[in-house]
Amino acid sequence: MSEVVESGSPRKLSRALAGRLARYREIVDAARTAGKAYVSSDACGRELHVDGTLVRKDMACLGVVGKPHVGYPVADVLSALEKHVDEQTQRAAVLVGAGNMGTALVTSATLERHGVHLEAVFDRDGTKVGLPVGRHQISPIDQLESMINQCGAKLGVVTVPADSAQEIIDRMARAGIKVIWNFAPIRPQVPMGVRVLNEHLAESVGRLSRYLDEAEHKVELPVS
Repeated sequence: MSEVVESGSPRKLSRALAGRLARYREIVDAARTAGKAYVSSDACGRELHVDGTLVRKDMACLGVVGKPHVGYPVADVLSALEKHVDEQTQRAAVLVGAGNMGTALVTSATLERHGVHLEAVFDRDGTKVGLPVGRHQISPIDQLESMINQCGAKLGVVTVPADSAQEIIDRMARAGIKVIWNFAPIRPQVPMGVRVLNEHLAESVGRLSRYLDEAEHKVELPVS
């Protein structure tokens, strides 16, 4: 079954394929930085933990033609990925919380590279209002709803402390935000029709510690 879902123009891709395309961008960017002119399907597959056959199908979906035993031209893959991003409807977003995490997200331009256009950055700390962060100036939090209505944003990014996250998420939802990327260490309550992607860094660190413990206590069996 094809992972390209035709629904008028532009074409829509399955979530699985869209996720892989985002990773291809990182992999091929790294290859370009390393001075490589080509990237192979097997190399991409190893990075993604998938079979090279799937990579070749994805490249065919993008319209990129490779050379047998050589790979895909890095420039062609990047061009195709950029075209894919341009074809998708630019998703307007707002971010609340101009601390270390929020600033890192804004200045990395990660959102823009994957078709999400950040319209504004907010913080409730008055001493930060008006300061530059990336290409934005930090706006006061009392302008959040008006900006969401003005730009039609449907994605909200929350990088605030736990004690204020639920309030911000409630305000976003009431203003029309439909998807929330939440970095605050809480499991927020949201109304029906609003989806949340929680990024719990503490939980991830906990899992990493567990993996390290398992690795350190792994016993190698003698070869008979």
